[in-house]
Amino acid sequence: MGFVLGLLLGAVGALLYAPKAGDSTREEWRVRADDLKKRADDLQRIAQKMADDVSVKGREVIADAKRQWDSPSGTGRPGGTSGGGAGSKSS
Repeated sequence: MGFVLGLLLGAVGALLYAPKAGDSTREEWRVRADDLKKRADDLQRIAQKMADDVSVKGREVIADAKRQWDSPSGTGRPGGTSGGGAGSKSS
C-alpha cells in the first residue's frame, strides 16, 4: 500500500514540475488515472478470487472435521474409543 501511495505522489510531483502545456498535462493525468483504475480493478479481481478459493477450502476443512467428529469409530472425539484420550485407563 505504501508503494502505491509513493508511486502516486511521485507521479503527481513529476507532472507538476514537468514543462508541458495544461491540455497535454491533463491528458496525461487522464491516461494515468485510467491505467491506475485498470490496475486497481485487476487487483480487486485477484483478491476476490483468492477470497473465494479460501472460502471453498475452509468449507472443505470444516466438512472433513465434522465427518471425523461424527464418525462411528469416535476417532475425532476427545475421550473417544481410540487414541487413549483423557478418559482411557491403562492397566
